[in-house]
Amino acid sequence: MTAFRDRAKIVAVIITVFLAFLLIIGVNAYTAKLQYEINSLNRQIQESERVIQNLDVKIKNATNIMNLEDRALELGLIHPSFDQIVYYDKNDADIEEFALALMETIYK
Repeated sequence: MTAFRDRAKIVAVIITVFLAFLLIIGVNAYTAKLQYEINSLNRQIQESERVIQNLDVKIKNATNIMNLEDRALELGLIHPSFDQIVYYDKNDADIEEFALALMETIYK
């Protein structure tokens, strides 16, 4: 009986070691998969950051005062003369009416 028990112990140790190796391999495969996904997400983040930087540059170029003035001149817009400038007091109640009338004129 002792030989059978010794063999059973050896088989149990071998199975335990085999299962431990399988567990280690499974954990390594899972961590490799997670690392691949992390790297993919990092690449997407970097690409998004590049797109954001490009859009920031485009916005800065589009809102550059010189570009705006050039575009306004292309559209035939000119600076108002002194007699065309109107100043309103911020406490004036007619400002909202004026703004609404101006918007109606512009968007018609």
